[in-house]
Amino acid sequence: MNSTGWAVIVIIIIIIGGAWWFMTQQTPAAAPAGQTQTNQNADGADVTPPAATDTQGSSASVDAGATVGVRKTVTVIYNGDSFSPSNITISKGDTVTFENEGGGSMWVASNEHPNHTAYDGSSRSAHCAAGYTGEKPFDQCGNGASFSFTFTKTGSFGYHNHSQAQLGGTVVVK
Repeated sequence: MNSTGWAVIVIIIIIIGGAWWFMTQQTPAAAPAGQTQTNQNADGADVTPPAATDTQGSSASVDAGATVGVRKTVTVIYNGDSFSPSNITISKGDTVTFENEGGGSMWVASNEHPNHTAYDGSSRSAHCAAGYTGEKPFDQCGNGASFSFTFTKTGSFGYHNHSQAQLGGTVVVK
């Protein structure tokens, strides 16, 4: 091999090494498997930036599958007229928290209205009844200021505000 060929090989090795170094410097440390990574300062206060929202009911995608064992929580804001972001993509095991920041009532429920059967197959009358012991439904089962749900199934799950069924969105779980 001539000197030009060796020079090309050396340059390629330097580029690959530089890219590897750059990528390792940009990756945050992950929590050990089975633990949730938190963003807290020295006094324990949460320093997580607020979820990205807009007033148009847009979509958001969260790269929640990058690190095994780290689960994320995505916040969806209900302002009385819409959910924002209305359509989100998360990983299996992640949690979505719906926050009511509007003046009206919020009762988050899986589609289809009014039975709420799309997530677990049980109807609202069954899974919202006192003493229900089946799978946890994707249904708030009543008005409230916030509702958090951890998705344990993959798929595409439509949701709505039971109090205003025309308002809703979709959670895609990968």
